[in-house]
Amino acid sequence: MADGIDIDKADISKLSSDLGRTSEAAWKNLQKAIEVTARNVRDTARENSKGLAHAPAFPYSITYDVGVGYDQSLSQAASSVLTGSISDARSTTLRAEIGPDKNRKQGALGNLIEYGSVNNPPQGIMHGAIYANEDDFERGVNIAIDDALKGLGL
Repeated sequence: MADGIDIDKADISKLSSDLGRTSEAAWKNLQKAIEVTARNVRDTARENSKGLAHAPAFPYSITYDVGVGYDQSLSQAASSVLTGSISDARSTTLRAEIGPDKNRKQGALGNLIEYGSVNNPPQGIMHGAIYANEDDFERGVNIAIDDALKGLGL
């Protein structure tokens, strides 16, 4: 017969508290990482889309927007239940939306330029811009988390 596993609710509560403080400490730096990466992706996409003879205004339709959303992940809900703080089951999510704005001149051509059509090959401008900035984003997120952990002595 296997031995039972003892879980000390105090340890889970402390871990949850530390992680909560870490997320609060990392929040501003994570916002910066997302903002900088969104701007860099926009700029890379604009640069890569210059020179399209049929869409000279298209690069200027590419914009970005950074914001906050709310969701509930399974792990967040489970952690909240274990620590007895059901009201904390909602989590905050940072997000960035980057791409052609259909309300700007030639922005509505975004899907045709990115994915192509029967008459035009796909350009993959946004995909390329995202991949070009992926490593920098990962570095920014790691720095934000490391700084937050160091700041809390963890």
